[in-house]
Amino acid sequence: MDERARYLELDTRKKIYSQVERAPGIHFRELQRRTDLAIGSLQYHLDVLQKQHLVKSRKKGKFTRFFPVYGEQSEEEKVALSLFREESVRKIVLFLVQKKRATNKQLARFLGLAPSTVSFHMQKLIKAGLVEKKRRKKKTYFSLANAEQAKEIIIGYRKSFLDDLVDSFVEMWEGI
Repeated sequence: MDERARYLELDTRKKIYSQVERAPGIHFRELQRRTDLAIGSLQYHLDVLQKQHLVKSRKKGKFTRFFPVYGEQSEEEKVALSLFREESVRKIVLFLVQKKRATNKQLARFLGLAPSTVSFHMQKLIKAGLVEKKRRKKKTYFSLANAEQAKEIIIGYRKSFLDDLVDSFVEMWEGI
């Protein structure tokens, strides 16, 4: 048995690792909810998994997100997954996949959020290269830079989002 596999023999670590594998980009609190472990225990085992190079963390803003070291995600996908784990961002992406483009006002109405909040999320998506901003006449429109890639990520990680809206969109895309 190799050294790394030995660290996954413990049921608690195996449970944590399998959640990280199933939901790459998961943040600490969501991982804590899904594993039902005490915060201190989860932190300890995550530290062990990181020291053994089974899990790596990425801090972005106020969230630390976790990925399996031996995952199949490219850096681009990791950035997208980290953002898509935020419910409002995920809804924006789903809306843009379906509608192709939208104004800030349309997105705010769809999400039921203040336009300033939508702008905040859009800036994150633009900075990550996932959304493009274009001006037409007097209006500014947002569209996905790579809608196919966004669809593939959402479809590929559908179960990890635990989101009925994602399920509905995936069923529509797949023609179920």
